[in-house]
Amino acid sequence: MTTTLTERLVNRLAGRAPSRRGFLAAATVGGAALAANPIGYLTRPQSAYASVCGPGARCGDGWSAMCCSINNGHNTCPPGTFPGGWWKADRSSYCGGAARYYIDCNAKPGTHWRCHCHTGSCDNRYVACNVFRYGQCNTQIPGVTAVVCRQISCRPPWELYPGHCGHSSTTDNNTAEHNAPCLHRNNTYPPLPTFPAAPSTLAANHVLHNGQRLTSSDRHTTLFFGKYGNLSLQNDRGTIWQTHTSGKARGGVLKLFASGELAVLNKHGGKLWSSHSGRPHAKAQLRLLNDGRLVIYDHGHAVWHTDTRSP
Repeated sequence: MTTTLTERLVNRLAGRAPSRRGFLAAATVGGAALAANPIGYLTRPQSAYASVCGPGARCGDGWSAMCCSINNGHNTCPPGTFPGGWWKADRSSYCGGAARYYIDCNAKPGTHWRCHCHTGSCDNRYVACNVFRYGQCNTQIPGVTAVVCRQISCRPPWELYPGHCGHSSTTDNNTAEHNAPCLHRNNTYPPLPTFPAAPSTLAANHVLHNGQRLTSSDRHTTLFFGKYGNLSLQNDRGTIWQTHTSGKARGGVLKLFASGELAVLNKHGGKLWSSHSGRPHAKAQLRLLNDGRLVIYDHGHAVWHTDTRSP
């Protein structure tokens, strides 16, 4: 596995006797630490080496190695492993003060991994030594196996592995600054898409025509009424919900009735799809929320929603 210049300098810095070359290396590492972890480097009494590598990086400290350290720089579960569970650390400087997620890549049953401490970078943590499983991911795989390494992300596991990781949360803020030089390479996962700006609400007795949309206020989810009459919810995973009215409702509209019923109508006014039965004297509003749900409110209370979720 090749290493970057910064990684080579970091790895050679520890334990060197003072020299002009050592001074220059230390200056370079200090710059890398400032770029990688400015909050930790400027506000905490720790060395530049610790700022880049993070705490708990020594062999025997008890923590599992970062996957990018052992997987050719890739911040993903290596072959022969699977996401077995996760936890988070709140207010991590590496995620701009937001939560940082740690996905345990457990050994697949039937594979053989040797327990050892990683070498070759300042991430000298355990590989396949901690036999443990949180269990929020891939519950169809039974048993508890060794944690081979940890995948790190500022995006929640249920977004990275939809349908495979659940939302049940465990927090360990002691790991917020755990790090490895390889984590500062290219991000494994692309940024979330941003959809065209549009209103996020639809009032009672109002309509969406073909080609019009609602967009959540964070712009990561959109409700689009296509020109062929299909209503669909879309996020970073593509279409996550739809009415399957394509072609049948061409020239029609999506309408929120005063009763609170949401319906796709064809060009003659006939209903092709309906959310639910409305009721008299309703005070209805349709909202597309940041969490990815499309919700109908009546007098401020949710009376119908899609079973969808977005980042």
